[in-house]
Amino acid sequence: MSQVSDVNIYELSPEDARAYNEFFAAGAARHPDTLRISPADVRAAPFERMSSADGVTLAGRDDLGAWLGVVTLERELGREKRRHIAWVLRMYVPEASAGKGVGRALLTAALERARQLPGISKVNLTVAEHNVRAVRLYESAGFRAFSREVDAFRDREPRTELTMSLQL
Repeated sequence: MSQVSDVNIYELSPEDARAYNEFFAAGAARHPDTLRISPADVRAAPFERMSSADGVTLAGRDDLGAWLGVVTLERELGREKRRHIAWVLRMYVPEASAGKGVGRALLTAALERARQLPGISKVNLTVAEHNVRAVRLYESAGFRAFSREVDAFRDREPRTELTMSLQL
């Protein structure tokens, strides 16, 4: 556990999977315009692997244990020539926790973990272009957009997504 900006950052374990999936599915339901995953996707394929040699899932909690946000960092697997890249995935902070340093604390912890993974020299992420608060957070951490995908996912309308990268 580490504490940043009064947010306690925890590495999640398999015992946290159910609570994590409920928290994330609720976020996907509340924010279909910013998350490319839907509550039905979470139910159909619940996230179970919380940590491994190639990544980690973190939760920000308050002093009473209430969930304030989550993020996953995962090495890109499957292609030997891309194992130097880690991805920030499933970053979600509810509106009630927004603007309080939770997202920054989670991102900082994820990037610290990326620097500890052998061979990782770059971190990528995707973000809905209209999610200005998140884009600004990532830019303030040094991420730069290198790709813009129109109609990357749809909720009530097509959404444009940025792919951003940070060289470590």
